[in-house]
Amino acid sequence: MNFMTVDVALLAGYDEGPFYYFSGKGRRSNHSIEEAAAELSLGIDIVADLTAWNDEYQDTLDQDYPPDSKFPTPEAEQAWREKGKELAVRIKQESPVVASVDYQANGFYKDGTCVF
Repeated sequence: MNFMTVDVALLAGYDEGPFYYFSGKGRRSNHSIEEAAAELSLGIDIVADLTAWNDEYQDTLDQDYPPDSKFPTPEAEQAWREKGKELAVRIKQESPVVASVDYQANGFYKDGTCVF
């Protein structure tokens, strides 16, 4: 898929990829890290870091009672959120097609309030 430029939203959700952007069908859709890496020309190092960041979030899911899902400590959640900000900046810097990255973590930042 060829893009001139693309605006990306970086979120986190259980059992879904963290990337959302328009991709040829006229609607913003969800994309896995692997798919986004190929389409946005992301390098192997950032893919590994994005995967670790996403895995850390996925590991917080309480399979027995999902509403109780959370990080083990507020500090761990804050560290995860800050790592996501760093990754959003790197995506913007490293991808030749990304015009902006709207970082939302897992809904902590409202749409359009933390954009790089």
